Amino acid sequence: MNNARTFTTEENVDYCSDENVSGTRCNTCEKKSTACISFFAHENAMMHKDLDNERAHRTTLFVCVTFIVITLIFVFAYTIRMNSFIDAIKTMNAAILELASAKGITAP
Repeated sequence: MNNARTFTTEENVDYCSDENVSGTRCNTCEKKSTACISFFAHENAMMHKDLDNERAHRTTLFVCVTFIVITLIFVFAYTIRMNSFIDAIKTMNAAILELASAKGITAP
């Protein structure tokens, strides 16, 4: 019950160029009928392809802009947080120096 189909050498060779590897002319292209579609079907396909390309372009642009905005939000939030932290450290150092000078201890 082996249903595997064996191909002849003519069926295996399906080169559609002027010359194949051995240098002989391809005969399979002459046997095939040429594909023919109407102008309107071709234009319809090209229009849909253009719309797909525009949609992909808009999606890529949206993803890039979103990434940039999220990055900016994190950078600004980090900068503001670090400025607040630095101000808190300065305030604490000033308070420590004031307490140290009140007790007569020299500040480092």
